[in-house]
Amino acid sequence: MNAGVFVGLDVGRSSLQAAARPAGQQWFASTDEAGISEIASALTSVQPEIIVLEVQGGVELQVAGTLATTGLPLAFVSRRNVREFARSVGQGRADRSHAELLAHFAELVRPEARPVPSSVLEQLQALKARQREILSILALERSRLSGDVAPVQRNIRNHIVFLERSVASLTEDINQTVRSSSIWR
Repeated sequence: MNAGVFVGLDVGRSSLQAAARPAGQQWFASTDEAGISEIASALTSVQPEIIVLEVQGGVELQVAGTLATTGLPLAFVSRRNVREFARSVGQGRADRSHAELLAHFAELVRPEARPVPSSVLEQLQALKARQREILSILALERSRLSGDVAPVQRNIRNHIVFLERSVASLTEDINQTVRSSSIWR
């Protein structure tokens, strides 16, 4: 871990923004699997002391699941604590990005990162690996849709529906694993 580097990660419904202090680095990505992997890779290269995410009702769980598998230190904080921190340092919502505010919070408050137990880590790694496999099969099946004859297209569509349900099920399993782990509490 890189002592002195603190990251705030703002997870929105369609975008991710990470900011590091004190260097001021920023990263932006989408909340799909590719974007989450891109942010995880960037943060792995920085090796921050801690990454702070705000609890937002579930949208952050997929990101946390991926980051947990990389071994990066995570801390979840409540919106109320962040809002009170912003008031205490005299910053309004428009003064800086939310990711920058979370990084500032991480630097000054230094919330405790909770380690992920090895059994949970193994489970998350297996779930994420399977999710990636199914997503690649899904992309392949979608690319086949346009060229085949009607009966084959119907079969491919049925397979796509099955694969989409599998991805949704794996996503819920990942979310539940993160929620029940020590990093969430």
